[in-house]
Amino acid sequence: MPAAVPAWLSVAGPSTPVALGLAILIAGAAWRSGSLRTSGALAASAVGAIALRAGWPWGGFLICWFAWATLGSRLGRARKEQRTAGVVEKGAQRDAVQVLANGGVFAIAAAVVLFRGDPAPQAALWGTAALAAAGADTLGTEIGTWIGGTPRSVRNWRQVPTGTSGAVSAAGSAATVVSALVLTAIAVAIGLVPAARWWIVAVAAVFGAIVDTVAGALVQQRRWCPSCETATEQARHSCGTDTRHRGGWRWLGNDEVNFVCTASAALLAWLTAGASA
Repeated sequence: MPAAVPAWLSVAGPSTPVALGLAILIAGAAWRSGSLRTSGALAASAVGAIALRAGWPWGGFLICWFAWATLGSRLGRARKEQRTAGVVEKGAQRDAVQVLANGGVFAIAAAVVLFRGDPAPQAALWGTAALAAAGADTLGTEIGTWIGGTPRSVRNWRQVPTGTSGAVSAAGSAATVVSALVLTAIAVAIGLVPAARWWIVAVAAVFGAIVDTVAGALVQQRRWCPSCETATEQARHSCGTDTRHRGGWRWLGNDEVNFVCTASAALLAWLTAGASA
């Protein structure tokens, strides 16, 4: 009898060398364009290789997601950087932690497919929901920062500086929902998600973005610059002053909240898919 073929060799994606090569090329292009830091490019190469190896729809969705998120980050970049310079912890260049916070759950879902050696439709649903939630949250933040009015914190509904985590605006909220629908449509169009179950991904994506906002307002650490007398997320403010902890959990930053966003979307999609099967 012929030797059994390992399950991970029977998936529909390109070979491992081709998947890794394509992922490195795409991550390298993003690094050269300034979208990724070096560590981010390395992490993106790993996530991309896993996704491509799991199947062309997986890799294609990840590429479309990155293009969508990059478009959002480039719209009105100068205006956004000016409005959030003293508030946000990190700039537009994503590092490894940011890449994994947004794409780690999706990579785990792709790895499930990879090691099982079959399409694993439920893994596709919760993996897609996780990445769509990250995209919805990202575009909501980018559009809200670019064209939105003064945002309000969902914690106390007071106006807060642009770029503050846990805040919402009309433009940002609309962009969140539209982004979730666009990314879901892409996933359906390329065959990653069945058309009949699109609503699971869309609802879970919006839910994850909402969880991100609520967690950002209630439990994400908040800091204060005593020199400028202003709220910020930076440990060292842009003015050069070390900031003070002012609220929230000290260990919970924006990257951790982004992971909560994707994990909560994946959990809801998994539970909903199981209940509706």
